[in-house]
Amino acid sequence: MSAKEIGDGSIAGIIAGIVMGLFTIILVLIGLASLTAFIDIRTVFGGLLPAVGTAAASLTAMITFLLFTSIIGLILGAVYGAIYENIPTRSSITKGIVFMLVVWAIFGLLLPLVLGAGVGLPAGITASSILSALVAAVIWGAVLGLAFDWVSGKTVAPARVIS
Repeated sequence: MSAKEIGDGSIAGIIAGIVMGLFTIILVLIGLASLTAFIDIRTVFGGLLPAVGTAAASLTAMITFLLFTSIIGLILGAVYGAIYENIPTRSSITKGIVFMLVVWAIFGLLLPLVLGAGVGLPAGITASSILSALVAAVIWGAVLGLAFDWVSGKTVAPARVIS
């Protein structure tokens, strides 16, 4: 772990966060996602508010969402850069995918189970949420690894000597 890898990971994370944020905004604009939680914080705690659908594509919500994904990307990228050499694959892209699968397992599976998220929802909704989060984690990991390659100039991690 070096400061350069953490810095490169942070920059790559911001890039990946912006790319994923733009991807999500495109999904919102074609009607396959919602930015409702970024319009009014009360929606996070109190459920959906009536007549918010038209405001979900507002510029303010999009900018807020891009800032949010950039900050999350910065944090995830810094952690990725810090543990980059310890992830047991050679390619930065597969390292990014493995890293994000671990993040998904913790925050997409374990934490919701512990907190009881999804209780009372139909199984189909819960399963689709888990599956869509898995797909997003794989895409985010690939983008993170690709951005890390671009920022750091690495193409393949050096082989680890096991003695």
